[in-house]
Amino acid sequence: MRIPDTHQYTILIVDDSETDRFTYERYINQAKLGQCTVKSCETGEEGLAHCHEQLPDLVLLDYMLPDLDGLEFLEMLQECMAAMPPVIMLTGEGNEAIAVKAMKTGALDYIVKGEITSERLSFAIRRVLNQRIFEQLLNRQQRQQRLMAEIALRISRTSEIKDILDTAAEGMRQILDCDRTIIYRFSPDMSGTIVAESVLPEWTASFGVTIEDTCLSSGDVTQSYLEGHKTVISDIHDSHLSPCHIQMLDRFQIKANLVVPIVLREPETQKKKLWGLLLANHCRSTRSWQSDELVVLDNLAVQLAIALYQAELVATLKSRAKAVSSANKRLFQTARLLKSRNQELDKFASIASHDLRAPLRAISNLAGWLDEDLDGTIPAENQQQLNLIQSRAKRLDDFIIALLQYSRAGRSGLETTVVDSQALISEIISDLAPAPTFRFTVAESMPVLHTEKVLLQQVLANLIGNAIKYHDREDGVITITAEDQSGKVLFSVTDDGPGIEPAYHEKIFEIFETLVSRDISESTGVGLSIVKKVIEQQGGDIVVTSAVGEGSTFSFTWPKVSPSES
Repeated sequence: MRIPDTHQYTILIVDDSETDRFTYERYINQAKLGQCTVKSCETGEEGLAHCHEQLPDLVLLDYMLPDLDGLEFLEMLQECMAAMPPVIMLTGEGNEAIAVKAMKTGALDYIVKGEITSERLSFAIRRVLNQRIFEQLLNRQQRQQRLMAEIALRISRTSEIKDILDTAAEGMRQILDCDRTIIYRFSPDMSGTIVAESVLPEWTASFGVTIEDTCLSSGDVTQSYLEGHKTVISDIHDSHLSPCHIQMLDRFQIKANLVVPIVLREPETQKKKLWGLLLANHCRSTRSWQSDELVVLDNLAVQLAIALYQAELVATLKSRAKAVSSANKRLFQTARLLKSRNQELDKFASIASHDLRAPLRAISNLAGWLDEDLDGTIPAENQQQLNLIQSRAKRLDDFIIALLQYSRAGRSGLETTVVDSQALISEIISDLAPAPTFRFTVAESMPVLHTEKVLLQQVLANLIGNAIKYHDREDGVITITAEDQSGKVLFSVTDDGPGIEPAYHEKIFEIFETLVSRDISESTGVGLSIVKKVIEQQGGDIVVTSAVGEGSTFSFTWPKVSPSES
């Protein structure tokens, strides 16, 4: 059983025999109890006074003293001391009754003087001191655990980084019972600033000081800290530190130093980054740091890293929430403005339609009245010109109606209902009234959707109508199919007509674009633009597959359930 050399002890001998005192001191020196100081007193009063002045780590107490006996000494010591030092009672005779009383009063051991040897006294002292070391260690660890729990609780109750840092610095100083504790944060250039500090009044404060220390910011040291390196220095003047580093520590009166890194992980990459350092400074003297103190500081660094990570995450989320709120506000304002503009546009379109179509109807009516009034008397050439006037007036009227339909295409507010697409297609074909020579093939299993019937009807009617209108034969075949695509349906309208050159596959969906001259086939060039607009507003898309002489297939996706119902 060996006492650690790093421990310093004071042993008080209270005995009126100079010979015995000399003998005990000699035995103590032979025992090599580390850094041990022996003090001696002849009387009980002197011993009590010494204990008041400086509490010893152990008392060797003679039972028979000139002024009081050992039991009285123990009782008086218990009354006046908050923490009583361990006592080994020494007596001239082996009296069991005295031994029992001594142990009950507070003595930890009892030795008969005639039986004392160097080995026996050494063993007794070592046992008592080791027990004291263990009790001190246990008390310190319990205190550390209690303070750590309190610090963790206080840190968990705040997301403000400043409060977290201040709480950690103050708690760390209390746990280690040192003169100053510091939290040092690295800047991007690896210089750093002291962002939190707890310091006793008699020592120089360092809060807010920026430190540019190449010893801390060099690549090797940084990597070492990332790998978990800790710095433990009991005496800065008897260490591996460079002169410039020692000079910096002297500036803050530091004699012993303890440094633990604060390492965080990037949220997305999980890559380690050196956030800063936890530093414990002892200024009043050099200090032999204990292993459990380093463990406590390391645990605190981990707690602090977690709290900082969470605080930074909360700050980021708050910033993003603020940005989202601002964006939502702008979107709301834009939507309100857009609604207002749409209302104005609708009003303008209605007025323009009314004001433009009225003279067109008048022109068409006048041409018709002339034809009726001059029936049979109009030369063939003039009759053709009247027919052309009526045809052009109708084309322009159709064009205005198409523009209105395009501006209103896909607007929300329509009723959503259950739509049997097979029945809808049959209804569309009946309304279009194609020539009897046209044949239609509709797939047997067509889907049932929950959608705006008017919009789907508009799309299918336009595509089927175009397949009929632009077919180059009177005996064309048009095939309509549907394919389930998990939440959507892929509709296809296929004809065996003249086909479309690939160069025009995109162009045909642009407004006012036609592939056939309007003098050959009346067309506004708006129909497919409306189809594309309605489909995209439903969250779908449309494509054409075609080549000259090989017919055309228009395929589009449509949601099974209307987006307004999702």
